[in-house]
Amino acid sequence: MHARQRAVLFAVFAVTGFSALTLQVVWQRVISLHAGVDLFSFTTVVAAFLAGLGLGSLLGGVLADRLGPRRSLLAFAASNAGIGIFAWFSLWLFYDVYRSAVTHLQGTLAAFGFHFALLIVPTTLMGLSLPLVSRGLVDRIDDAGPLVGRLYAANTLGAGVGAGVSGWILIGSLGFVGVVRFAGVLNLLAAVSVVALWRTAARATAPAPEPVADEPVAAAALSRSWTWFGVYGLTGAVALGLEIVFFRLVDALMRSNSYTFGHVLALYLIVFGTGAAVASRFVGRVKRPDRWFLGIQFSIGVLALLGPLVLVELPKRLGVYGPFKAHFAIDGYNVGGYRFDSLEEILRVVFVHLAGPLLLMGLPVLAMGASFPFVQRLVAERVDTLGRRTGLLLLANIAGNVTGTLLVGFVLIDALGTSGTLRLLAGVLLIPGVAAAAMAPRARRPAFAAGAVALLLGLVAIFPSNFGLWAYFHSAEAGDFALAEDRACVNALKKVEGEDFLFINATSQNGYPFDDFHVLVGLLPALVHPDPQQGMAVGLGIGATPYGMSRDPRLDHVDVVEICGGEVDLLHVLARRGATEMDRLLTDPRVDIHVGDGRKFLLSSDERFDVLTVDVVRPQSAFSGNLYSVEFYDLLRSRLASGGLVAQWIATPRVLNSATEVFPHVLRLSVASYDGSQFMIASQQPIVFDRAAILERFRALDPNKAFSPAQVASITTFLMTVDPGEVSVVKRIDEGGLNRDLAPRDEYFLNNPPSVELRG
Repeated sequence: MHARQRAVLFAVFAVTGFSALTLQVVWQRVISLHAGVDLFSFTTVVAAFLAGLGLGSLLGGVLADRLGPRRSLLAFAASNAGIGIFAWFSLWLFYDVYRSAVTHLQGTLAAFGFHFALLIVPTTLMGLSLPLVSRGLVDRIDDAGPLVGRLYAANTLGAGVGAGVSGWILIGSLGFVGVVRFAGVLNLLAAVSVVALWRTAARATAPAPEPVADEPVAAAALSRSWTWFGVYGLTGAVALGLEIVFFRLVDALMRSNSYTFGHVLALYLIVFGTGAAVASRFVGRVKRPDRWFLGIQFSIGVLALLGPLVLVELPKRLGVYGPFKAHFAIDGYNVGGYRFDSLEEILRVVFVHLAGPLLLMGLPVLAMGASFPFVQRLVAERVDTLGRRTGLLLLANIAGNVTGTLLVGFVLIDALGTSGTLRLLAGVLLIPGVAAAAMAPRARRPAFAAGAVALLLGLVAIFPSNFGLWAYFHSAEAGDFALAEDRACVNALKKVEGEDFLFINATSQNGYPFDDFHVLVGLLPALVHPDPQQGMAVGLGIGATPYGMSRDPRLDHVDVVEICGGEVDLLHVLARRGATEMDRLLTDPRVDIHVGDGRKFLLSSDERFDVLTVDVVRPQSAFSGNLYSVEFYDLLRSRLASGGLVAQWIATPRVLNSATEVFPHVLRLSVASYDGSQFMIASQQPIVFDRAAILERFRALDPNKAFSPAQVASITTFLMTVDPGEVSVVKRIDEGGLNRDLAPRDEYFLNNPPSVELRG
């Protein structure tokens, strides 16, 4: 293949990487609407996705060697056409079909099996790509490492750009349907381009099988064995585990919002692809690729510890405690974007979004990418088996990825925390370091091995504890900080001006003592209802909303569903410190706290509720669109008993519009003591706001035993003076005034400023 044709193929492969990553992000997000965003759901989706890619890699390798170089390119074109066609109709499968089956998918095996069935076609087609293109591109076995490494780099860099562009621009602008169709068109264009390239490529006879290139005896012996596949599987497990850790740390540094995931993924993939591209330039000139590969793997362990260590310890040496924080200018419901009022604020934004993430993960991820061309060279023996061995290599790595995801997600984070998990994963990479030392000249082996052990174990020993690591990310000191990390969230309590504030993934939530607003979201709908018996709170938070609801003794049972299980541990901490409200909530036999995804709980439950509240979630938070859409309000409506009430913060005008699309009767209430913040009470039936009856029910609670005297007075004032204006329902044609499951506009606030008109 001529150089110009190779360049076209590299460009096409980069475009397919862009499309694949964009589709993966959207598909996983859409599946989460019904599968949930808890770790169980996320992990089963990722495992099913990777399993499909692994199967595709294996099949692609077999096909590539059977088809030969030219027909492999044609098969690559066909696979892209299949992906493009599938993408165009995919959301019907991932959204509509899934919704009809989700109630039957509660077990681990059932969930994995269904996710695998959903994803098997597109992920297998994606997995075919690298073995097929490698077979079509490589004519000489000596070129396998450099050329396949560059292909891998091009695809990864394209994926990184896809993550950034889709996360920052496309999803917010086009919605999920528009994005998958755009990505599908890219795959179809890639298929057409490859067919055109196939037609113009010079016909060449298949080269005769070549012998393995001359290498030192040790490397040649190893390359003919299965050793490297096993090693790459092991390092794949470590790499995915480190990726989870890095994402958790960077997410905390950036104070998570809906743009964080795409931004971090883009940085990760671009750095990874750069590493593969750089290593591809010189891998063909290296005499001992085995030693290089093992040495690079060892360096990943060292660098993975070194970056966070520098980030945490250097500011202490400079007299600065805690990371810089990103500044958002939020005025009411209008998000003005980033402020650049001073050089300091510019530096903070640059640090949080670029310098900090690169310091945490840049060098180890660069090394991860750089390792691929070396291991590819080690397993590539002959051109006629290149496809199969490339496919097996990818399969081994993906199998390791799945193992690493499951171990870190379900076991290590819970058992060891982020710090302990990072130290363990880095420690595993001492194995390739010692193996690399064993390949040194005999006289130097003991010194090299001892140096590797001392360096890595020394870093492990001085690395901050889990408490110290997360105290830094919360800019907290030991006496003012409590931590309860679990597999889903980093949960923390921090003293702020004498109050205990809850932080989730280093982002501030609400505080204790309880404010009126959060209490009233739970308390008022219970008081308004003439006879509430069953209640539910989607979200626990610091406990204020379910506490307010549970103070009404007429309720027989209250279910609380919270995705971050560590919050419960922190409420017990507050109870032990003398927080009587926490003790009442946690010991109330009517209150049942479930750890899981609230929307998923509602989808799988047949129970009907008289009072149903939804936690106060910032609209720009990741996955907040799952709780502010027309379809979510329709789900709430379906779970209400006759005369049942829903209460939720009116986060934006668009949220209120979306609620009134489903509920014909909505009260809008403003809490003056909480900066005039508003919440709504919605129902299918007319809502009777009988002020006298509500005050009588409140006084019957014996409020002085439920609330402080000051809060009793402020709630009484609210109940006596609030004007519960009913929102008039006006049918609108403009979909931009609504949040939909497949177009969560408020969540992508930079693309969709929530400045639409209210319905009434």
